[in-house]
Amino acid sequence: MIFLLAVVFAAVTFGIWPAVYASVLSFLAYNFFFIEPLHTFTVAKPHELLALFVFLAVAVVISTLAGSVRDQASMAASRMRATRRLYEFTRKLSSVAGYDDIPEAAVAAIHASLARPAVALLDRRGELELRAAWPPEERLDTATMTAARWSHERNEPAGADTTTLPAVPWYFVPLKTARGTFGVIGIGRDGDGRSLDAEARTLFETLAEQTAAALDRASLAREMVAARGAAETERVRNTLLASISHDFRTPLASILGSATSLLEYGDKLDTNAKKELLGQIRGEAEDLDEMVRNLLAMTRIDAGALEVQKDWIDLRELAERVASAARRRGAAQRIEVVLPADLPLVRADARLVEQALGNAVANAVAHTPRETRVVIDADVGGGSVALRVTDDGPGIPAEVLPHVFEKFVHAAPSEPGLADGGESTGLGLTIAKGIMDAHGASIAAVSPVTKGHGTRIIFTFPLSETSK
Repeated sequence: MIFLLAVVFAAVTFGIWPAVYASVLSFLAYNFFFIEPLHTFTVAKPHELLALFVFLAVAVVISTLAGSVRDQASMAASRMRATRRLYEFTRKLSSVAGYDDIPEAAVAAIHASLARPAVALLDRRGELELRAAWPPEERLDTATMTAARWSHERNEPAGADTTTLPAVPWYFVPLKTARGTFGVIGIGRDGDGRSLDAEARTLFETLAEQTAAALDRASLAREMVAARGAAETERVRNTLLASISHDFRTPLASILGSATSLLEYGDKLDTNAKKELLGQIRGEAEDLDEMVRNLLAMTRIDAGALEVQKDWIDLRELAERVASAARRRGAAQRIEVVLPADLPLVRADARLVEQALGNAVANAVAHTPRETRVVIDADVGGGSVALRVTDDGPGIPAEVLPHVFEKFVHAAPSEPGLADGGESTGLGLTIAKGIMDAHGASIAAVSPVTKGHGTRIIFTFPLSETSK
């Protein structure tokens, strides 16, 4: 039993063949020390010989079984490590959103898993380009690039341990999916120049498949974003064209009618009638100019090309100009400017802020009844200066309020509940928000203000941008 224990110990510790060797040694030692005649390998009695061979058979079977269990446990542990590496690799790639970031993450993970150099080359307009390497590499030699191109073009492994360019010290596999081949990924020999064993090769090829799948997902996401952007651009373009064609038609028709009346009946009209027609032409032209100015401003905001030239400006003077312009254009609402005497100067672009404030006032004029009162006031404190445009009209419905600063959110004057900035193009408050964002300031809409009625647009400038 002691000899059998030694056999089991050898099998569990060292494997099958050392255990078989221990079985034979145990057989000989048992014969030499315990079978008569002692200290010889001669067996005098037949039953002793039978016992000796039964012992040998039992020892060999035990050593084989124990060694097999050890080998299976070792293989299971190895597979578990490979599975864990694959899981960690997949989790790391899934957290990488950008297409260009995936090669870096992949080669770093492959190097960490297999302790060998790794490179990734991606297809760029029909040519392979080195996108990532670990340890860092700036370029690969001609033979290595030839093996990489062959693997990419033929969709087959190439380089070390293959029949194609086996002298190259890199083993390349294509990064292919059902949608095509994105490039190749390669792994080099270790410091001793040894090739990949079967287990390491399988793991590397699995990691390559995961890398290709991640590239495919990122490529699809990028294409989806581009398609969504193109669809949104087309939608905005169609909406803008429809809005312009509708909203420009009314003032143009008025201008055309007044001009035609002056040309055909000018000599029959008195001076007051002529002045009225000319004033109508001027007013409609100013409205058209305001709409064109808003459209151009929206274009610059979308392109990120809005130029802000900051200087110290007087909000009181700016508010008075906006109120006067609204009255001059025929606003029937009562527009009041109520600003504190100690209102600080604000560092901003006077032209742009006046346009943003004018859009907010035009919004109140366009979507409230004629008897509405519109007040421009300010609140100083809390580290900021807040310029406010408040009306006591019907207000904005709760479902519309979160969208008032989006493009093309507008309604006809007969629907005062739906607010929109500027002219009927639905861009006024959107432009106002873009202007405030460019200043590093903020804009907000509040409705209702008091007793379930009213709307307030608040322009807030931080204290760091104001005088003390």
